[in-house]
Amino acid sequence: MLKALDAVAGRALCWVLPLFARHGGEASSRSAPERVLVIRPGGIGDAVLFLPMLRALRHEWPRCQLDLLVEARNAGVVRQTDLADRVLRYDRPLSDLRATLRTRYDLVIDTEQYHRLSAVVALLTGAPQRIGFGTNSRRRLLTATIAYDQKLYEAYSFLQLARLVTGREPEWNRELPFYDVSPAALQFADDKLAPLHSRVCVAIHPGASIPERRWPPERYAVLARMLAQQGVGIVILGGPSDGRAASVIADHLEGHPHVNLAKACDLMQAAAVVSRASVYVSADSGVLHLAYGVGTPTVHLFGPGVLSKWGPPGSKFRVVAVSLPCSPCTRFGFTPPCCQGLRCMLGITPRHVYEAVRDQLAKQGHRVPAAELIQ
Repeated sequence: MLKALDAVAGRALCWVLPLFARHGGEASSRSAPERVLVIRPGGIGDAVLFLPMLRALRHEWPRCQLDLLVEARNAGVVRQTDLADRVLRYDRPLSDLRATLRTRYDLVIDTEQYHRLSAVVALLTGAPQRIGFGTNSRRRLLTATIAYDQKLYEAYSFLQLARLVTGREPEWNRELPFYDVSPAALQFADDKLAPLHSRVCVAIHPGASIPERRWPPERYAVLARMLAQQGVGIVILGGPSDGRAASVIADHLEGHPHVNLAKACDLMQAAAVVSRASVYVSADSGVLHLAYGVGTPTVHLFGPGVLSKWGPPGSKFRVVAVSLPCSPCTRFGFTPPCCQGLRCMLGITPRHVYEAVRDQLAKQGHRVPAAELIQ
């Protein structure tokens, strides 16, 4: 509904509102702003990958009031950190959005990449400086914009916004964890993983936000059983819509050590569980970015998504993908319905993924046999 509203009302407002808006100032690094609003719509992955930008802002302006305007599905990611003074939700118009529009901000940073309503909110705050990506007519509502690179890793795109407003090159080491898990969440993970008796653990998440990114649960099940037969403990994760896929995997693991936590933990608890795993396996999903944030080596399956944009860039992260002329097909956050029978995802076999997991475990000193040796 919001996307449909954005396409119609957002486009119209981008042309009408500038006729009545006062002209803002230029972005400057000469003086620190007193109040800053950062807008972050979108899902879990975006919220995780803009944390390095928030850290850069907090490092540069330690005394400023830093507010975040987010939505329900990514609020849990940022509330876990100590980077914001207030975490507000724009899906609460009578309280949080109203409080946002009543605050006099010196600077608004709109991190949305494509849609326009977030830029409308930025304008309505009355902030003299409004910074964001000039992807389309949304640029008319901002005082300074940068281009959005479809191939640049998303965390770097957000860091470019920090560089624009601070005038400094942000420091960020892509090899180091950048998301801290609370002691309570870690205790939850330790309690839930106790049945695995300190075995080498591989976390599997069979979900993805759209069907085109999903790998069949039956293939995750084969992979899980191959690993379990070698003494590897399996932990299954998943959100509310992943219950059936998790059950398919769990059924294949009968008699082998495993823990099914699908629908049994919140986002922070899932991050803690992943942080305790030796390897995390999934398609392109929000929890993949959490795994990157907590520093767990991953094996990620990519098909329609742009790997350079969304694949973890550090040395501890391994992609499994099939090269096809039509892949990747995602553009500006939109993945069209597949007319090729999902060949990019279905071309990935459990044997391919098993070997990638095996390599990741070997780097940590855990030896499992090659797939060819498994009966």
